[in-house]
Amino acid sequence: MRRNHCIFYLLFFWAVVLGPLQALGQQIGFKTDFFGYADNREFGAPYTADKTYFGATISPQLYFQIEENHRLYGGLHFNQEFGKHHNNKPRVNPIAYYNFQNSEIDFALGFIPRDQRLASLPRLVLADTFLYDRPNVEGMYFNYKNSRFQQAIFIDWLSKQSPTEREQFLVGITGRFDVGKIYFRNDGLMYHNALTSTDSIEQHLQDNGVFLVRVGANLSTYTFLDSLSIDAGVALGFNRIRDVHDMQYTTGFVSELHAGLGNFFLNNTLFLGQAMNLPLGDPFYHRTGYDRLDIGWAPFRTDRIEGRFTASFHFSPGRIDNQQMFTLRYRFQTHLHR
Repeated sequence: MRRNHCIFYLLFFWAVVLGPLQALGQQIGFKTDFFGYADNREFGAPYTADKTYFGATISPQLYFQIEENHRLYGGLHFNQEFGKHHNNKPRVNPIAYYNFQNSEIDFALGFIPRDQRLASLPRLVLADTFLYDRPNVEGMYFNYKNSRFQQAIFIDWLSKQSPTEREQFLVGITGRFDVGKIYFRNDGLMYHNALTSTDSIEQHLQDNGVFLVRVGANLSTYTFLDSLSIDAGVALGFNRIRDVHDMQYTTGFVSELHAGLGNFFLNNTLFLGQAMNLPLGDPFYHRTGYDRLDIGWAPFRTDRIEGRFTASFHFSPGRIDNQQMFTLRYRFQTHLHR
């Protein structure tokens, strides 16, 4: 029923709202995003899920330009994991948001596609399964950038309060500052898990989050590689359950290496420190030491389409787990009327 309502509202939006605007000479465009994925996770470490994600999402959208720099978007994400049965049903999520964008500012409000805007968030901050399970940011997003500086902040409302459901939301930041070959990065997320509206239920409000600060260097021009960068920094985690315990802090060292040559790439992420209590972060960080090595190949890559094979190896105390992943993403955009 919920899926049928989403499709009905989308068709209503396109036919009743966009049709008259096209007649009035508004700029109208169409864009679509196809995301196919095969992600096989051979995990045995505690806290992790041994699971295969295998499916596809298509996200058609129409937009009309109200005036210069102002647009409204309407569309949907249609996702289906392969092997359809009564417990593996398609998921439909609406796309509906206002967007102001110029050379420096990107502001959006509504059901906003997560990909591209938040693709650079580290997995320690937010697990990559959100791209499969929750393709939208439901709330607000603001980003400012110039030639050397970029900073984004967003709020993602996960659950509205009701007699049976808690109020839950995320507030996050991600940014970068370049000084020649040196760069500084900051990423952070706070998860607020509030109460239901039923006072009689025994509950405790939770605040949880993590903040990362890193400094790195772009060494690409000093090697035969197409790209080479390395950074290192500090992660600060915090967790509080009100009326149970005060704020608890954890710290760790984080370093990341990226190298690329032609269609091949290598990424390595190292974490050393105290185990992080991160309900929405990658579960491998629930331990005192962790290293992830990604070795990949992009057999084709253009402005519109990219395919990637990645073999990942997860090194945690006493274990080596592995993961194989192929992703295909296709983006298309065109103007229908001007």
